[in-house]
Amino acid sequence: MKKWIGAMFLVTLMQTAFAQDFKKVETSLLLNNYEAAKTEYDKAVAKKASLETTAEGYYWKSKIYAGLAKDPAAKYPDAVDQLYKSLEDYIKADPEFALAVKSGQEPFFEVYLKSFKDGVAAFGEKKWKDAAANFDRGVVLSDIIFTKGWSSNKQPFDTTTLMYAGYANQNAGNVENTMKHYTRMIDANLKSPEVVDVYKYVLIQSIEKKDKAQFEKYYAVAEKNYPEEKWFEFRADFIDKNMTADEKVASFEAQTAANSLSEIECQMYGDMFMSARNEENLPEAKANFYLDKAADAYKKAYNMNNQNFAAAFNVGISYYNQYTALDDQFGNNIRALQQLNTNKPVAPKDPKKKLAFDAKFKAQQDSIKKLNLALDAPMKAKVDQAIEWIENAFNIIKDKPTLTRSEKNVAARSVDFLATLYSSKRDKNRANQKLYDELDAKFNKYDQLHDKYQ
Repeated sequence: MKKWIGAMFLVTLMQTAFAQDFKKVETSLLLNNYEAAKTEYDKAVAKKASLETTAEGYYWKSKIYAGLAKDPAAKYPDAVDQLYKSLEDYIKADPEFALAVKSGQEPFFEVYLKSFKDGVAAFGEKKWKDAAANFDRGVVLSDIIFTKGWSSNKQPFDTTTLMYAGYANQNAGNVENTMKHYTRMIDANLKSPEVVDVYKYVLIQSIEKKDKAQFEKYYAVAEKNYPEEKWFEFRADFIDKNMTADEKVASFEAQTAANSLSEIECQMYGDMFMSARNEENLPEAKANFYLDKAADAYKKAYNMNNQNFAAAFNVGISYYNQYTALDDQFGNNIRALQQLNTNKPVAPKDPKKKLAFDAKFKAQQDSIKKLNLALDAPMKAKVDQAIEWIENAFNIIKDKPTLTRSEKNVAARSVDFLATLYSSKRDKNRANQKLYDELDAKFNKYDQLHDKYQ
């Protein structure tokens, strides 16, 4: 206890001593005689150099230059720089601002107001870096002024300076400072129409940084404060850029189990799964897995809104893609069989050896034929499923008097896909004339509509 009292006494004694060193400076400042104050300050520092790097030295220097900086015709062109530097040093040296509380806050207000004024001027001239530097300084000073209650305005912080600082830093490309200002604005629950882009910027940067916690935090606030905005596009972008295909599947299944999926979310997942099947060197089984997941997601969207023609069309396309993959396998097997027959060796003349040779060759042929036989049923199923869903999409929009660009695009693609599918199905049923004719009529129906939607 005695040691603590002794230390406090020593600090008080030192402050009193420093106060005596700058007494003439203080007197000159009371008379607003800044040149005289500077002269007295220089004398004191020349006499005791260590005074310059004390809290008192920084404070009185900032107060002197706060006065000198007001006069643009003064003989001290570096007055503003001296003011900024000395005040910055004082803030570090006296975090409680004891001297400013006791002897005046003029340097704080001078720097704050000048920083704002110069920031606005630079902003108007699109000098973004200069504007950002001024507004950043203004934010620091205004925070001190408002926190300490030195202003008659009792708001918690200067909203205008903070907004300008954010905008200027964004235009200057200073992402870190922009995020600091913008997240502070959101944390303060600012939510006017002109601030909505602040929320969007924060979400975009959270996506780029792959910062899930930050994204989720501000996404929730954005949805709450601006429910009319399409925020889910940002969530879709976050998921798409920051999750692997299998993580997206897991997320989709978790939301399905929780019954928390919206129509838009279902369609988003469908789009992601459709993209996933195009990854390089993806095994066919995995590609089909993603196509099945895409179909499942699009079906959920359609079941929530049976006028969602895009979802219905994409279900059909997922089945069409699976069909074409099977059809490629079927074609490869036919070519393999043809190659086998073309390269068939000459059979031995010996009857017994020829019998064994023929049996072995037939087994090779049969093994290929069996592959195609196994493909026949799933190919038919995929064709029928693709037709069903693409026709669903087409039927939603076909009778509309006027089509939007999106509707026209789906209609045009639908009739082309349906013509292709019915043509394929028709050609596989040549042995059944009645069915062949029915399918040919369907083919012609859609083929003749091709030009209508171009």
